[in-house]
Amino acid sequence: MSANNLQKIAEASVRDSVTRDALAAVMAVAEDAGRAIMAIYSDSARWAVTEKSDSSPITAADIAAHESIVKGLQALADKTLASLPVLSEESSPKDLQGRRDWPAYWLVDPLDGTKEFIARNGEFSVNIALVVGHEAVLGVVYGPANGVSYVAAEGVGSFRVGPEAVIETTAVAEAISSVSANKAASAWMPIQARAPNWSASNGKLNLTVSRRHGLERLAHFEQSLQAVGWPVNSIPAGSAFKICAVAEGRAHAYPRFGPTSEWDTAAAQVVLEQAGGELVDAKGQRFLYNCRSTLLNGDFLAVAKASEPWLKHWPS
Repeated sequence: MSANNLQKIAEASVRDSVTRDALAAVMAVAEDAGRAIMAIYSDSARWAVTEKSDSSPITAADIAAHESIVKGLQALADKTLASLPVLSEESSPKDLQGRRDWPAYWLVDPLDGTKEFIARNGEFSVNIALVVGHEAVLGVVYGPANGVSYVAAEGVGSFRVGPEAVIETTAVAEAISSVSANKAASAWMPIQARAPNWSASNGKLNLTVSRRHGLERLAHFEQSLQAVGWPVNSIPAGSAFKICAVAEGRAHAYPRFGPTSEWDTAAAQVVLEQAGGELVDAKGQRFLYNCRSTLLNGDFLAVAKASEPWLKHWPS
């Protein structure tokens, strides 16, 4: 049997394990990591920040969450899922050797929004995705500061799990207390992305945007939309919650100009796609994973289908 056929068999075996029970189990792993993060969030003696080789910040919370997630994924009841390798933002180079040959793996950002964690604004998340072949097929985005999860999987759907309130900036004391207070509200609420009515004459476009990256090109994008009669309301936010805001229908689009990595987008992409949206590059091509030597993403657009009307205004 050829290597290609063996890989397809391995991929099919993993896809068979993608169920609602598996999704719930991965959400529990993310919640455990969130508790590790919040233990450090509440202890000022552990707030030290250092720099990685690329000058990005790292904290004790990043490391604690990474270790918790790796341990949790390896302990999953489904042995097929438990045996998969983990590609995390905090993985060592040795852990990633041979990654291009993996038929399936976990793609993890243990603490997405480290700068938001440092800023103490509550807008950070735990992101865990399952990638099969080059497609993200299961995703969990969990907010430790308020106990909200966005979860999705192929054939299962896309849901918000936790409090009825949407993600909002949370003061430190409120963030810590809300984790336990929100445990009672755990219903799985289906979510749906919502496209604007492009034929309306008096509509408004709601964007969720980055606070720090690509602001000049973002301004050009907004101005282009406004020039053809569309008022734009832009709301800055942190981490993968920007993509989840589109999935939930609270924003029409999230245009991203500037660097991200594959672990920043994969989990939220599943949430968005299963809610009827899409995450595409500047040419309208769907994001795929583990296809290149680099793990860096280019610019992207997260929208409810379809992306074409938006990309007409994409700055060069």
